[in-house]
Amino acid sequence: MRVVLYRTVQAVVAFLLLTASSNAAEGSLDDAKKLYAAASFENSLAALAQIDVAANKSPEVLEYKALCLLALGRVAEAQSVVDTLVSTAPSFVPADDDGPPRFVAVLNETRRRLLPQIAKRLFNDARDQFHARNQGGAKEQFEQVLRLTDDGVWRETNDAGDLRTLASGFLELLNSAPRIGDQSPSRAVDSVPTAASSSPKVAGPVVERPKTELQPPIPIEQSMPKWRPTDAVMAQRRFSGAVRVRIGKDGHVIDAAIAVATDPDYDKQLLEVARSWRYIPGQRNGEPIEMEKLVTFSLRIY
Repeated sequence: MRVVLYRTVQAVVAFLLLTASSNAAEGSLDDAKKLYAAASFENSLAALAQIDVAANKSPEVLEYKALCLLALGRVAEAQSVVDTLVSTAPSFVPADDDGPPRFVAVLNETRRRLLPQIAKRLFNDARDQFHARNQGGAKEQFEQVLRLTDDGVWRETNDAGDLRTLASGFLELLNSAPRIGDQSPSRAVDSVPTAASSSPKVAGPVVERPKTELQPPIPIEQSMPKWRPTDAVMAQRRFSGAVRVRIGKDGHVIDAAIAVATDPDYDKQLLEVARSWRYIPGQRNGEPIEMEKLVTFSLRIY
């Protein structure tokens, strides 16, 4: 009975191999999956190699390439494929929750390594779109930044927090102030050239989570003190500065710090005033949360 069963299994595997070989020219992903399931990893890679060039970098094709390469012990090649997978689809998670632990571990580590780079690059592109006044494109990319910074593999890092703050500020500006230009000291623009950099420290499994909706704080009272230059030389200068405020769930400022210094006397006044600012608090999925806001400003005499 065992001999019959063994031969039956052999026949099934042979049939799958034969079917996949006959359809190799078509490069069917289904064939590759069947071959992988039958532990015929070399033949699965051959089937994947025949897939149309345009579809060759689809997340699912890259996933199965990496799976086969890992199964064959070709770790360096598998890592290269996973790098391409994450770069192509940063939010990718395996369809099978019970995927091979080795693949999941490589994918997690790669996402932890690459997501900060991808998110920063996307933020810079969004900022360029913003300055080019392509508001639709900028808004879409800033929203992508928010989604990436909410990913569990690096959500709690300083890098992710800084990018969330900056992207939220730009989105608030896009939603509430379509006209962009120089601002006087009595008005604030929520933008800054770059985010602070730090090394990711918090790891997490690749999991699918419900879409997170973030709403940045909305100013109720955010008046800037008037700048009074101390002498004629100061009056001829122009300063660009920034203050970072942490806003509590009740909309009051918990803390304020100068992020980009200007005139020391003005910065001191600004910190005192900033602690009295009030906001509609930031929200995550409709619930008030603490959130940082970066407010930039310019000082000049008109």
